[in-house]
Amino acid sequence: MRSTTILTLAALLFTAAPPGAAQTGAEPPSASGDEQMLAELRAAVAAMREEMFRPGPLVPGWNAGGADPDAELRAAGADRHVFLLRSGGDPPGVIMLSNRGIREFAPAEWQVVDSYGSATEPVEAPTVQFSWLSPRYVIGTRAGGFRRDTVDCGTGIAHALLYEVPGETMTEDDEMALLTFRLALLAREGVTTCTRWEGNRTAGWTGRPLLPDGRSLPGLEGGGEERLTIVPIAPLAELMRR
Repeated sequence: MRSTTILTLAALLFTAAPPGAAQTGAEPPSASGDEQMLAELRAAVAAMREEMFRPGPLVPGWNAGGADPDAELRAAGADRHVFLLRSGGDPPGVIMLSNRGIREFAPAEWQVVDSYGSATEPVEAPTVQFSWLSPRYVIGTRAGGFRRDTVDCGTGIAHALLYEVPGETMTEDDEMALLTFRLALLAREGVTTCTRWEGNRTAGWTGRPLLPDGRSLPGLEGGGEERLTIVPIAPLAELMRR
């Protein structure tokens, strides 16, 4: 299936009438158009969800001795510091512990090209995160979380914005970034995951994704080691180029 088709399906999912809704007009409903496209979208989302959140073995000691990076950031001053999240040699993502909305951090020149959820949905212990999807597109998300034993957990994403960064050259990854935005957020809906962190303020922290019962998530471990560090706050565009 072409990516453009899946993007169309994703838009249809958000605007589709509920099953059994009354049909009006002289023409009978088309069974071969929107319904088939929606079925294909739901199948694609289900396949991604199954791959991302397929349970692995129980991690011994998962609920004891985990580090608490959020506590370290608050101690340093969450209004003056942020997290950088690095994976390999890629440009970092940025995470803030903040009640503010996504738009309040994004540079004015970034252009919103897609959105998900609601900016006004209340969440507990909110975080705002910005991550590169391609050299041209950045995703900003707002989500809530909670501490369970010694791991950090969260369920779904309350609000997300997909930004295009002006001046960046178009690449073959751009279409996949648009596709990933919709499918990954739909697959993430209602799923609770946790992260067990190891490390310290000096060296940074590495995290392992888990289900709330301590089973591993191999589908989320394939991107290489990620390292979380605390840095002084600076303009977002500058932080994401470090």
